[in-house]
Amino acid sequence: MAKYWTTKDGKVQCQLCPHQCLLPPTKAGICGVRENIDGQLETPYGNLSSAHVDPIEKKPLFHFHPSTYVYSIGGWGCNLKCKNCQNYQISQRSVVNSAVTTPQEICKKALLHRCRGVAFTYNEPTVWYEFMEDVAVEAHKRNLYTACISNGFIQPEPLQELLQYIDAFNIDVKAFSNRFYKETCGGLLDPVLQAVEQIVDNKTHVEVTYLIIPGLNDSEAELQEFINWVAELDKEIPVHFTAFHPDYQLNYIHNTPLETLLRARALGQQKGLKYVYLGNTNVPGAEDTVCPQCGQVAIKRSRFHTEKTEGFCPCCKADLKIIK
Repeated sequence: MAKYWTTKDGKVQCQLCPHQCLLPPTKAGICGVRENIDGQLETPYGNLSSAHVDPIEKKPLFHFHPSTYVYSIGGWGCNLKCKNCQNYQISQRSVVNSAVTTPQEICKKALLHRCRGVAFTYNEPTVWYEFMEDVAVEAHKRNLYTACISNGFIQPEPLQELLQYIDAFNIDVKAFSNRFYKETCGGLLDPVLQAVEQIVDNKTHVEVTYLIIPGLNDSEAELQEFINWVAELDKEIPVHFTAFHPDYQLNYIHNTPLETLLRARALGQQKGLKYVYLGNTNVPGAEDTVCPQCGQVAIKRSRFHTEKTEGFCPCCKADLKIIK
């Protein structure tokens, strides 16, 4: 049985995410997987869509256990309906016939593949909240770290519980306008911002990704609003500006121009953000860490490979805020 629900007018109301879906019998919520079965909210448990060994940098997490491998798992469904989703084959489907596993088996495989942690990713991890939590508890028993790659569309109470078990987050802030969230994602911006703020307040490691889509969320004004918000939270939060490529229902939009990515990085640096990275591009140095104190390249990265680092600048010994 799922967590975070109540009954209302003879129906089940899910309270996991801001949609708060009110479900008649046998019906699932917007996520496609949390369902009213005999007056109780039920959720798939351990139904895998994907499992891979990835570099932690691929998540992307650049300031969290660099150069380690993480056992990455995904399920089915998502509580947003992003028109540009690159994993729509699993995120926009309810559970199909798939492998069913246990938290213990996930952790055994992580250790077998010499991974340092487990990552919840590919679809939206919070829609299989209960399995994610149980895996995370088991991972910590085995000295494995945990990472959640999420859209951040979750209510404060379940997020607060989850913060006990997740060591790092990468949150996709998909735009900085409610119009974009409503029209392109089927959601709202404010709950996502509140989730990031809650993670920061809890002092849990977080990095933020902003996928720049030409004509939809790439205006200088919107990028500046996003950057201002990050700067007010903490200028040391790593920010990943990522290039869009045509996919799913937005396959008619062209790739993000390089000049847009470079402009976004420049705006972030001008505002004083310490760690601004560019993703999905071959620009030399786009993923390098530049020391915010002396301005020298402190860590070089290429194709998800990070040079060995002790977490401080080799030139001036400044702390680079890296969890090892």
